[in-house]
Amino acid sequence: MESRPSSAACGARPPRPAAASDPFAELAPFYDLDVAGYDADIELYANLAAEAGRPGGRPARVLELGCGTGRVACALASAGHTVTAVDVSAAMLARCRERSAGLPVRVRRGDMRSVRLGERFRLVLVPLGGLEHMPGAREVASALETVERHLAPGGLAVVDVAAPQPEDLAPGAQPLVEQWTREIPPAPGERGERVTKLVSLEARPSQGLREVTWHFDVQPPHGALRRVTVRFALRMITAGELELAAALAGLRVTGWYGDYDLTPFGDGAERIVATLSRSRRRRRP
Repeated sequence: MESRPSSAACGARPPRPAAASDPFAELAPFYDLDVAGYDADIELYANLAAEAGRPGGRPARVLELGCGTGRVACALASAGHTVTAVDVSAAMLARCRERSAGLPVRVRRGDMRSVRLGERFRLVLVPLGGLEHMPGAREVASALETVERHLAPGGLAVVDVAAPQPEDLAPGAQPLVEQWTREIPPAPGERGERVTKLVSLEARPSQGLREVTWHFDVQPPHGALRRVTVRFALRMITAGELELAAALAGLRVTGWYGDYDLTPFGDGAERIVATLSRSRRRRRP
């Protein structure tokens, strides 16, 4: 699942008990509302897909790991590219299927640490913090090994994560913050529900993690307010960790950027956008 840059959520996640095999099922109804209007990265991926389809301007074959409800996949498919969209959450994928109806999007459920599709792609994407759902460095490397296994020779991969910030290194809970209030689009002739999202973060710097709590307060036109709470952990990934994990996976970083305009990465950047290619070192079968 993608992770909103402003709040700290689609991709592989730490193993959970069977009873909670899809812990983001409750989030799925609100996720499109949460990312509504967020398209800052779409132009970058569209340009890279167009480049991957050359020569001849053919549609590119794109793999997206951590597709969530299909925000990026549907945008690229609408431009004519064929997209294989992978996520671990069945509830998110159900919405992705609905959203991508009629578009060249193939939806697959899988954990980005272990999914194996048996094919390669000219462009592989892990957008908007999907890699942050890895619980540790080994899992980050496993996810990048999946990228390498599916990246065609001469192809390009892009990983986008939040750059660690000073508050990530201050242990303890941060204040609960109201992030937005929006309305769920109503059915014809009905009034919609109003939803308020509140966010709480608690840094655990010794483990490189942020504990995230999202509350969605849902006010229907009539009746009592109800609260839906989702909790998960996000990993703080440094450029050095990402570079090492890439090397272990048989990839090399070809570019470091601090935003989607491809500004060189440096101190004060809010994002780490890395482009990767397969390295000369051949991974053993």
